[in-house]
Amino acid sequence: MMNNKSKKRKALINIVNLDSNGIQIIWLIKFKLLEKKGFDLWVNAGNFLRKISLKGEDVYKFNQKLEKQLGDISIKKISKFGYITFVLKRNLVAYKKLDNILKQKFDLVYSPSSVLDLVLIPYLLKKRNRKMIWVSVFDNTVPFRGSGNKIVRFLAWLFFQISIKLLRRADRIFAVTPYLKEYLIRRGYNPEKVIITGNAVEADLIIKAKANKKYKIDALFMGRINEKKGIFDLLEVLKIVRKKMPGFKLGILGQGDKPTEDAFKLRIKKMGLEKNIVFFGYIAGTLKYNLIKSAKVFWFFSHDESFGVALLEAVCCGKPALAYDLPPYREIYKKNEIKRFKFADYKSIAKETLRIFKVKEYKNQAGEKLLADYRWEKIVATEYDSFKKLLDDEK
Repeated sequence: MMNNKSKKRKALINIVNLDSNGIQIIWLIKFKLLEKKGFDLWVNAGNFLRKISLKGEDVYKFNQKLEKQLGDISIKKISKFGYITFVLKRNLVAYKKLDNILKQKFDLVYSPSSVLDLVLIPYLLKKRNRKMIWVSVFDNTVPFRGSGNKIVRFLAWLFFQISIKLLRRADRIFAVTPYLKEYLIRRGYNPEKVIITGNAVEADLIIKAKANKKYKIDALFMGRINEKKGIFDLLEVLKIVRKKMPGFKLGILGQGDKPTEDAFKLRIKKMGLEKNIVFFGYIAGTLKYNLIKSAKVFWFFSHDESFGVALLEAVCCGKPALAYDLPPYREIYKKNEIKRFKFADYKSIAKETLRIFKVKEYKNQAGEKLLADYRWEKIVATEYDSFKKLLDDEK
């Protein structure tokens, strides 16, 4: 693809949905590691960045200034339907900029997730320029049935189906678990195109983090305040535990759309659990891991996960973790690093929680040992080795 060996390969990261979701800190870690591999890295973040003192087109050079500004972007609350409208609008704007992006002659376009709003523009770029290498992370599936608003659930499933079709044009797909690779193979994908890379956590921050007594919480949940994340299941378990431990405190680390948060808080009020729950909102970085280490147990009752990064973070922090018995967990936690339960078995979960507090079993040494296996350097190295070969073949 490039005749001058000394010239850096030019890579575009597609994150056009930046305005609503902010940016996952783990993506910034990956971007920096890719840059160290010798890429001239650019970010397709949309014209939102013009509002924070940057000028020019929608595509921006990745550097320390941009990294800081991306990291400082706060996450806005937006309704589920509002987010769908927003995504369609952002991709329409990006589509109008397609010719400008093509003129910059990128060697590689990278989708950090497989959701439709991050796949659509790379698909169109690849369709217009077949020599451009397109790689994408495949990190989640969307089942047809599930909890929450039925219309939103159907639209999420529909968009996922479209994304699966578009992904067929990608040159490499990085599945974060064997389960996800098997899913794509069942959908007719070429096994050689799908590479298992795994997932990772912010290992350095976890190692440095320390418990803080000011966080007076017993159990912690971390994730989106969303029905399928099991937020209402938390209340059912808490209701049982509180009978034996009236002062039990559950921390909620995360946020969701306003209608769901309002419904969640209304349920808490109806169940009389206001004094037993502390909301921390969205926290990232060292403070997040300090908070995790300050809890005694971690509750994560998500109904459907393809990996469950939040659960892995808590486990690597050395917290006893209680979760439903989902298939992907069986591939990750093979040495009892988490305690698994049948779906909606609130009594058994509450019983185990009370046992942990009775014997003061607040350490998860088996979980801490996983930290060495889930570092971003390893993930990025696997990805790089895969698409470096593709880029070399295109020379």
